[in-house]
Amino acid sequence: MLRMVSALLMSLGLMMSATVVAQEGQPQYKEGVHYRVLDNPGTTSVPSGKVEVREFFSYMCPHCYSLEPTVDSWLKNKPEAAAYVRTPVLFMQHAEPLARAYFIEESQGLIGEIHRPLFDAIHMHRERLFDADALAGFFENYGVERDKFNSLYGSFAVSTKVREADALTREYQIRGVPSLVVAGKYAVMRDNLKNNAEMFDVVDFLVKKESEK
Repeated sequence: MLRMVSALLMSLGLMMSATVVAQEGQPQYKEGVHYRVLDNPGTTSVPSGKVEVREFFSYMCPHCYSLEPTVDSWLKNKPEAAAYVRTPVLFMQHAEPLARAYFIEESQGLIGEIHRPLFDAIHMHRERLFDADALAGFFENYGVERDKFNSLYGSFAVSTKVREADALTREYQIRGVPSLVVAGKYAVMRDNLKNNAEMFDVVDFLVKKESEK
């Protein structure tokens, strides 16, 4: 009798182990729950062999501001295949001047120096950096002369970037920020996730999914 009980317990143990292995082989995140597939996948702008991770954001957005520490942490340990890109949206109040400011940072190679301080200035220090004149004064603190800033602000290159950003926002049907889109086709469903860190867990899952194709 004891042998029969032992054999039965061993059999149940093997079945449970097999079930666990099967569950571990299943996707951790599901389409329609944790991410959605875009109706019209977009063209990405990263080198071949890389998977684009694009953040749609606005300097006016407090949720985007609260995401920044998580972004910084993820960037230090991101998957090798991931290439991170930011796109400012235009549908929020004061968004266009700040989108232009972002593309000036980008054009001058100053994202590392200005991006976070500009967020801090607006949300922590309550500075009203909502027009070209105020932003020119802010950029002077980082070595960009006012005349140069004003020239870049209305330049064809920056204006083109702003139009392209707005077109991409509409194409991807982005209605809230921050929004993360992976490989131009997967949008992370932020409202269904526990916290900011889990957003990037989903990003890592989608980067892996796409890079293995």
